Amino acid sequence: MKIALKTTPKSCLIIFAIGIAVGCICRLADYFPAETVWGFSSIQTLLGFWIITNTMIVLLSSSCLCAGLSSFLYMFGMTLSFYGSKAILGNFIPLFSGEFNTGLFLMFTIAAIPCAIAAAILYLWNQDRIFNSVLYALPVGALLAEAFATTIFLFAFHRYLFQVFMDLVGAVVFAIVFWKKVKSRKVYIFSIGMTFAVFYFLMWHKELMFWLQNPELLA
Repeated sequence: MKIALKTTPKSCLIIFAIGIAVGCICRLADYFPAETVWGFSSIQTLLGFWIITNTMIVLLSSSCLCAGLSSFLYMFGMTLSFYGSKAILGNFIPLFSGEFNTGLFLMFTIAAIPCAIAAAILYLWNQDRIFNSVLYALPVGALLAEAFATTIFLFAFHRYLFQVFMDLVGAVVFAIVFWKKVKSRKVYIFSIGMTFAVFYFLMWHKELMFWLQNPELLA
């Protein structure tokens, strides 16, 4: 993929502005009804969207530093606009009325740091070594795990259709693109399976079982 991101001030400003725009879009999506089959209000609450966008940032980066810095600026810009929109635009638009949530803002700003570290590590998949097959498998396996969990949720509670579609499309596209880049396709396939299992049981299984056993709480 053609490199587009660098560590220049212009590139940093662009990715920060994109984060600002994405945060505003996610804030607007928050106002969609939650009890619908599409689940637009939950776009930013699940990890799939962030896995897809940060993977794209890594693919477009020119170095480990660029990947980490760009990921942080994107996530920070999103967090700033997502929580800042209520405090600023609320003075003019009733839809955005509300106080600035300092606690959540700080929490997600801090969370952007491990995201940046992960992006920098993922950039190492550009090295022509066997471990690049493992790194390429991580976003694919994680997206498939979330797609599997949200598909169960979709059939059980008729929600998250958009998330299922987004995760599946992202996983398929990345799987095909990375298939041509991996050092070992056997390691790649095995790593996707391992990532799927770890991500599902670590992030989804317990919560999914809870909702399946307590469906009345979603009413």
